[in-house]
Amino acid sequence: MKKQWIVGTALFVLMSGYGWADGEPPTENVLKDQFKKQYHGILKLDAINLKNLDAKGNQATWSAEGDVSSNDDLYTWIGQLADYQLLEQTWVKDKPVKFSAMLTSKGTPASGWTVNFYSFQAAASDSGRFVDDIKTNNKYLIVNSEEFTRPETVPAVNLKTTSHVPLSASNPHIR
Repeated sequence: MKKQWIVGTALFVLMSGYGWADGEPPTENVLKDQFKKQYHGILKLDAINLKNLDAKGNQATWSAEGDVSSNDDLYTWIGQLADYQLLEQTWVKDKPVKFSAMLTSKGTPASGWTVNFYSFQAAASDSGRFVDDIKTNNKYLIVNSEEFTRPETVPAVNLKTTSHVPLSASNPHIR
């Protein structure tokens, strides 16, 4: 009976010590400022939920989920067609996008915080850049915009007059 009492007391002390290791999360304003700096002001943190994974002293590792958005419309260059540059819009300004990431924090409320986001994964593309003259310059074609393909401007194809060779006729190995 004495051994059970000692084991129970030891487990209680160890479990309560685990609770002391829980790090206090940085404030939302600190997280937003650090995120903005780390992503050079291109992306902004709208909402975040943290789950503590590990804490030792004034350092902690967190799992983060929430919403981010871009400060501008962002585009990725796809190709060129004569004098036109083909772009794909990858981020819409101020449209929230779900994300998940890991982050480490170092510090305390009294000493200040250093935060580093890593393993960032978003529901939107991870590429894109701001194009300052996209609205005024006609050399850009946005391939995923509504104006790029209008049904009334696409020519109809007459399938009866188009020559068509079945795959099996052009390749004797296909039957």
